[in-house]
Amino acid sequence: MKNLKNKVIAITGGATGIGFALAKTLGSEGAKIVIGEPRKEKLIEALKSLKSLDIDATETYLDVTDLGSVEEFAEFTIKSYSRVDMLINNAGISDAQGRIDRVDITKARKVFDVNFFGVWHGCSVFSKKMIEQGTNAAIYNLGSENSLFVAVPKSVAYVASKHAVLGLSESLRNDLPDFIHVGTIFPGYVDTPLTSEVEGGMNADDFASIVKEQIKNEEHIIVSHAYNTVHIEKRNNEIALAYKKYAPRHEGDDEYDIDTIISKLRKDKK
Repeated sequence: MKNLKNKVIAITGGATGIGFALAKTLGSEGAKIVIGEPRKEKLIEALKSLKSLDIDATETYLDVTDLGSVEEFAEFTIKSYSRVDMLINNAGISDAQGRIDRVDITKARKVFDVNFFGVWHGCSVFSKKMIEQGTNAAIYNLGSENSLFVAVPKSVAYVASKHAVLGLSESLRNDLPDFIHVGTIFPGYVDTPLTSEVEGGMNADDFASIVKEQIKNEEHIIVSHAYNTVHIEKRNNEIALAYKKYAPRHEGDDEYDIDTIISKLRKDKK
């Protein structure tokens, strides 16, 4: 979507942090913004700020862990602006810190309910609306640098949830119609209420500006923090070395390639 003017963009968790920064920068391009958030006072504050910037925006209550609430969010978006062009699944939490044998499983499940199933709910509900519309649309899911490598130790629930988001996004890229673009946003450390305990992150507005350009270019892998390439290269090298040592390429190795197997299964079913 190189031109965001008059595009209708729904953002979960859009009243604070990265979500709010994206609301501002995408709204500055003329997009119509719908933000969802469970805390009414944050919604009121965010909407007042967006309006002061002459951004066409509205807000509503949203609990991403509740499928019914996400359905109401989608209906509210379409009722407000007659359609939806983009969904940004931004809502997330960081909790359940500690080594896995010391983590409260209830807190770990809560992390997955918000960070993964909240994204699942958004993708499920909004993709249906987008398919019904039949026009070009986009879904962007907030992953993390923790989707690509372990950036934060003793945050196993958070790291695992963000790996799961990447898997969800990549599956949707294959499964949804071509007119629905799917991308994953991989923030590094950004100054937000989620990271308020430790200073030194990238400014949220600066991060949103970097993201905006990649959204306009319809990228499906959206990145920011340059030094992350060092960590990613290390992980990729470990994988490549394991294959080289224990499963090196050889003639006929495509016999067990998953594409070959699936193709054969489909032929057998005909």
